[in-house]
Amino acid sequence: MNSQKAKKNEIEISVIGSGIAGITTAFYLGRKGYKVNLIDPKVNSEINNLNPNNGTQAALGVLMGNIYKKSKGRAFLLRNTSMRLWKEWLIEIDHSESHIKFETPLIKLANSEQEYQSMIEISKNKRIYGIELLDKTSIEFWSSIFEKKLIGGLISHEDGRLNPIKLIKSLMKNLDKIKVNKVEDSVIKISKNVNSSEKNWKIYLEKKESIYQDYVIICSAINTQKLLNPLGHNINLEPVLGQVIELELKNPLTNWRKWPAILNHQSINFIHHNPNHIIMGATIESGTKPSILYKKEMLNSNNLSLAWMKQAKIIKEWHGIRARPTNEPSPLLKELEPGLLINTGHYRNGILLAPSCAEWIGLKIDDRINS
Repeated sequence: MNSQKAKKNEIEISVIGSGIAGITTAFYLGRKGYKVNLIDPKVNSEINNLNPNNGTQAALGVLMGNIYKKSKGRAFLLRNTSMRLWKEWLIEIDHSESHIKFETPLIKLANSEQEYQSMIEISKNKRIYGIELLDKTSIEFWSSIFEKKLIGGLISHEDGRLNPIKLIKSLMKNLDKIKVNKVEDSVIKISKNVNSSEKNWKIYLEKKESIYQDYVIICSAINTQKLLNPLGHNINLEPVLGQVIELELKNPLTNWRKWPAILNHQSINFIHHNPNHIIMGATIESGTKPSILYKKEMLNSNNLSLAWMKQAKIIKEWHGIRARPTNEPSPLLKELEPGLLINTGHYRNGILLAPSCAEWIGLKIDDRINS
């Protein structure tokens, strides 16, 4: 066991990109005993959701892992594994000052008769995951909130939310504990190391000297293409923007304590844990700049024109860019060449899928080292 640990400590791995995918990949590999660099020009920047550095910091931390139609296949396995791993990881990464809590439940309201029929099937097939149809009293409550007669909905007692800012801060502190080296720099280029048989890859940095690594893991979202195209790997990703708005309500909604950790209605996520404040967020638009039109649609809750929302005051708003694969399923998990892997393109599910994707990377490296 000690010789294996010593062997891992000799393996040098660079993880490029310090969004949730990069942080959790570095965390997973560092815990296993590998020598890890986490490279990003803003890796040591202050973490907050008012001036986000990346899509992760503009996320709401939604873990919609079980309220999901599929019960087999790649997507199901990734979600299922992540829900299990998050529960295990939270015990390890929590700090008394951060108070990270996995908040539950998650409620999803039906937007059409077709969607409600799908929900009925999900409730039948996934009862073991704590999923059930909303009862009549709940539907009446949400109908009063959204000022329309709703068809129905689902409640998942095991899905919910992690506060992304608290989560990232705690993970970053744990990276220091396990001695992951944070490199505050930009990667200009990656190339095969043709001058040495010891390290496979050469990473060219903007400020520091080049470094030689056994493995390179790219978790840099849209920047992935810039790094990989010169190596002959055609990875197609498009930017998708998520907007978040925090509202201060003129009059507190009655029975606000009935709100779940996350409420999903018409593709908009609502968080209401304070009688006077509601946070709303959605990843609904292409491009890199927030659209005023989409913002208006979100505030209109897709033409519902809710009285309580019209009277509310916007007190904060922020946005972040995510990467979506254009011609293959999200996320992208691939070993492109020996020692060169990607973990990116998570689109809406970066925080949800982060642990299972990190595990996939770790297992690939373990298999190659042990083969």
